Amino acid sequence: MESYFVAGRSLPWWWLGTSMAATTFAADTPLAVTGLVANHGVAGNWFWWSWAISYVSMAVVFAALWRRARVLTDAELVELRYTGPSATFLRGFKAVFFAVVINGIVLGWVIRAMTKITNPFARWEAWIGSELYAGIAEAWPAWLLFGTLGDTLTILVLFALVVVYSTLGGIRGVILTDLVQFAIGIVASVALAVIAVQHVGGLEGMRTGMDALYPDSREMLSFVPSWDAAWLPIQVFAIYLAVQWWAQYFSDGTGYLAQRLFTARTDRDAEAGGLWFCVANFGLRTWPWILVAVVALIVFPLGAEGSGPAAAAVAGDREMAYPILMGELLPAGLLGLMIASLLAAFMSTVDTHINWGSSYLVNDLYRRFLRPDASERELVAVSRATVVGLALLAVLIAARITTIEGAWRFFVALGAGLGLPAILRWLWWRANAWTEIAGMVVATAAALILYSMYPDARDEYLLVVIVALSTTASLAATFLTAPVPRAHLEAFAARVRPPGWWRDYGVGGELQVMRWIAATWAVAVLAVFGLTFGTGHILFGRPATGALMLVAGALGIGVTLAGSRRARQVATSPAPGPTTGAAAR
Repeated sequence: MESYFVAGRSLPWWWLGTSMAATTFAADTPLAVTGLVANHGVAGNWFWWSWAISYVSMAVVFAALWRRARVLTDAELVELRYTGPSATFLRGFKAVFFAVVINGIVLGWVIRAMTKITNPFARWEAWIGSELYAGIAEAWPAWLLFGTLGDTLTILVLFALVVVYSTLGGIRGVILTDLVQFAIGIVASVALAVIAVQHVGGLEGMRTGMDALYPDSREMLSFVPSWDAAWLPIQVFAIYLAVQWWAQYFSDGTGYLAQRLFTARTDRDAEAGGLWFCVANFGLRTWPWILVAVVALIVFPLGAEGSGPAAAAVAGDREMAYPILMGELLPAGLLGLMIASLLAAFMSTVDTHINWGSSYLVNDLYRRFLRPDASERELVAVSRATVVGLALLAVLIAARITTIEGAWRFFVALGAGLGLPAILRWLWWRANAWTEIAGMVVATAAALILYSMYPDARDEYLLVVIVALSTTASLAATFLTAPVPRAHLEAFAARVRPPGWWRDYGVGGELQVMRWIAATWAVAVLAVFGLTFGTGHILFGRPATGALMLVAGALGIGVTLAGSRRARQVATSPAPGPTTGAAAR
């Protein structure tokens, strides 16, 4: 089981960090970015840029804690941190929630993106013959169609390939293929960006073209919205920075990111891998997609009717501008590489999610509740069977997804009740299982009710209401229920050595650790944004500012690594004796 799901906890930092970046680089991401830029300007990407704060928190604050926990899934952590029937219920509930609900939504929008990409290029009718294609189309059940029969056949073939290597290789096979797939994806996205920008006259021609088409082009291309921005209201921007990053279910790295951290060979590898993921995810990947999105605003202007099927498709769905520009601008060979890169991005996300979902079903349901005495051979066999089952479930759910950006936003709202409890369980001894249960239940119910009652409301405003309700419920449940027994807390603290409010439970130097962690976290956040926006300033004609930010960002990464090393040293120092700990106070 440890070999299948966490690679024997033996992987170096650059493997797991690159795998994280590959997993979050799905086929849907460039399409969603294209839609965000068209609808909200470049600053609209703060919807996902704000996640950098959460990812940095994972790397600096929680990565080493996850590895010290030595669990197979984050759901298993529930019974390590809490105890009693509430903890048992929460572990089983989270296993189902993440394996089925969260996985289903994520894989659904990824599959929907893949159908948008392959639709202009996959010629199944020509490949298998028109008569055979027509016969299959007539017999195929309509409810299992993702757009067209050709789209559906493409998805099924890709899923079959992913299932084969995921079941054979486990997480090590997933991560090894991620390394190759991420390299292909980055090279191809940069190639498309270069050719797209050249198509409109280079970087200067791109800026001139925007000025000619849009009176408010400066605002549209700004990285930060102005106070009166129509594209992205300042209050929405404030929600991204003040609420969204910590309100998400992965605020502490929960999920497939934690699964990568479990594979690290040392605490240092976990932290360095998490930090490399932040740099790769935002500093490397951001700008090729944004440049193509800006070119799309020039080639297919907003509000223009245009002519031809390409212009009509983009007018109806701005996300389609990305694959259509691929087809119109890339020559043979490069077009094949680009399509292969998006297939690779699709597969790197799918393999992660079906392996991750399988780990819940096997470790937190089958072994925990059904077959506690199952052999390792039996558990691995069940793991392979659940990979196939989750793949089939994802294919069924995907047929219900329409727009990628809409699925993204609903997904954030659905997990809004898990963010604060996930942070508190590491930092505060008083949090218990009911803290998480109340937040999860209230957030899920509020999301379902509010999205049905106010379909035209901005997602960010609904998110604030959902977070307020779920946070209130979490804190109320915490103080209205009994704390976790002292002996259980002491065992958890001895194993994980968490920072925060744990001094009475055998953890020493926690105030020093918190100071080092807080300072390191602040530097790391600034460093990641410095690297990200430094590149952006250079591309958008501000080289001096960009170079300065890149240098500052690189120095900040060095300071972060040094600060993390010091925090680890303090965290592993001996706990205070009775004369300096709780007894003295």
